[in-house]
Amino acid sequence: MAGKYKTSFRAYSAWNYEKEVEDLNRASEEGWQLVKGGCFHSRFVNNPNIRYRYQLDFGRIEDMGRYIEMHREQGWEYINSTFNGWHYLRKIYDPSLPEEEYEIFTDRQSLNEMNHRWANIALGIGIVLAILAVISGIQMIRMPQLPTLVRLLTMAIEAVVLLRGVAIMRNPEASRSSRSDSLLLTLFLVVVILGASSMIWLSYHRPHTTTAQYASSIDEPIVDNRWNDINIAYADNYYLDLKIKSDEPLTFAVVNEADEIVYTVTETDFSEENILLKLPRGHYQFSMSCTSGFEIEIEME
Repeated sequence: MAGKYKTSFRAYSAWNYEKEVEDLNRASEEGWQLVKGGCFHSRFVNNPNIRYRYQLDFGRIEDMGRYIEMHREQGWEYINSTFNGWHYLRKIYDPSLPEEEYEIFTDRQSLNEMNHRWANIALGIGIVLAILAVISGIQMIRMPQLPTLVRLLTMAIEAVVLLRGVAIMRNPEASRSSRSDSLLLTLFLVVVILGASSMIWLSYHRPHTTTAQYASSIDEPIVDNRWNDINIAYADNYYLDLKIKSDEPLTFAVVNEADEIVYTVTETDFSEENILLKLPRGHYQFSMSCTSGFEIEIEME
């Protein structure tokens, strides 16, 4: 029947899961009953002839059969669980019963234990993200480049939002206004999506070039021999590792599409890593000139 089912696309923060419970109860009052709950979307069926009160639980369940039966004995119907450990439960609503009948946690200790289960997992993830952000910060100091900056900002923001959630779950009296919480959750999701997609795009379009040429001797001088077309998709800092060994001075250069030299060195014995090249978007080539036997190894990223 058309209009019998609908899907709601909404995301809720774990530390403010009560907001999702409120929305589920409101939807039930309007005739929409939950079929399957999810992290980012939920499925409903239209049935105005019944009304439920919903609750959420969190944690890894060792014996799901026993878990479902235990709540069934208390009047709760198990709906489903999400991949990250949230469990949806509901009970038929009777307005004559006190509100306490619709609480799955009968005491503050049980509620705190549930909150702490989520907080402990989120704390571990937040600490890992914070450590990775610090590592990215050190890399930015040593070798500043755009992908590292994006990774640093992404992980730092994610860590801050998660650790704020941990503080709230461990202290139920902490501030968690719906407006600020919604903005933070939106920011978190935007950062996750844009940060991950940006890092993938930046890394994919970044040149990773390894090349080498050898000759024990040459019959005639090599003058401006060009090889290895390099496409720079975006302006950034790029880094060159270069090794040269030759009997006579060898000139190596990086040349842009306008035949302008952006980097050059002339040596017989040269080895240096992480040579900074500030390159705008465009096409580049390596160039070599020499008059004797040589070995040259190049890596660029």
